Amino acid sequence: MSIIIVGRKGNQRQVQWFNFFAMVFVLGMMTGLVSGGVYYLLCGIWSHTAVLLGIIIGVGILSAGLITGLRIPIDKLQELK
Repeated sequence: MSIIIVGRKGNQRQVQWFNFFAMVFVLGMMTGLVSGGVYYLLCGIWSHTAVLLGIIIGVGILSAGLITGLRIPIDKLQELK
């Protein structure tokens, strides 16, 4: 299963914003909880800053994916229905 963030409809790029924001939410929460959990295991205290930095890293990863998708030539993008 693959989630398409950028595809093409006709001869134009189309960003699937719902898929993008859903993935940002899920990946951001996962990286935030993992980084907070690792910090808790290493230091013994919970840190909201570690969670926030994990969320920022998750958002950055997906933003880089969106930028990469926008740079791919239109011919190579998947056709959207």
